[in-house]
Amino acid sequence: MKLKPQLTVWFFGFILLVPTLIAQSIEPRNPKPNQGSEIARVTAQPSVSPVLMKPGKLIFADSFQEGTIRPQWIPLHQTRWDVTNGLLHGIPATEEFQKSRTKHNGGTPSSKLVVPVTDCILQMSFKLTGKMNGAHFGFNDGTFQSGTGHVGRVTFHKRDGISLIKDKNTKLENDQVEVLKSNPFKIQSDQWYTLVLEVKGEQMVMQLKDGPTLKAQHKRFRSPKSWINLPTRGGGEIFYDDVRIWAPLKE
Repeated sequence: MKLKPQLTVWFFGFILLVPTLIAQSIEPRNPKPNQGSEIARVTAQPSVSPVLMKPGKLIFADSFQEGTIRPQWIPLHQTRWDVTNGLLHGIPATEEFQKSRTKHNGGTPSSKLVVPVTDCILQMSFKLTGKMNGAHFGFNDGTFQSGTGHVGRVTFHKRDGISLIKDKNTKLENDQVEVLKSNPFKIQSDQWYTLVLEVKGEQMVMQLKDGPTLKAQHKRFRSPKSWINLPTRGGGEIFYDDVRIWAPLKE
């Protein structure tokens, strides 16, 4: 029996299409790791709308999906770090090292994130576990020898709440640490928190997602910032996730 010309075209077109349909039916629906949704996730806007500036270029992002620690993360005081289940995980130094030092003995996990900035927007998520009772997020102008030391920071404590702090300029005689703003909001163990910390000129603003906002101003904040300083308090362990740093949008 002969097929009509139009039916012949349809028939052979369907035969050619079958392999493609089969391949699509067995192709995984989920995108490969570090592609697709992952790229969209780390390049999204901050979780809380900034108030000092609009976010411009995303200059650093880390969601720890690669299973390795990137070179910008530097452990301090021989504290120990690894990537666990897509999270950066920190624990204290060994007991042997702690007993060998009277200062900076690694009793709490501490690190620095070497991303030099001037004005910026920093977002991080964190969780404290065990005996950990506090976490600090601040900026350093080099070391005490190479620069002026700690510039400013926001501190979270289970007992003392949240504070915005101007740190001591080690090159100025009689300069002191100052608590500029504080809030009694107390963080809890085993709970995730996301902060957005902005610094622009003499101004610093910290917003905690679903929590308080603190604003402060000091000329110390104009100092160059060599890295982000991440000490903790009280032993225990800490987890970080979804770290992003934006430069200000040029207007």
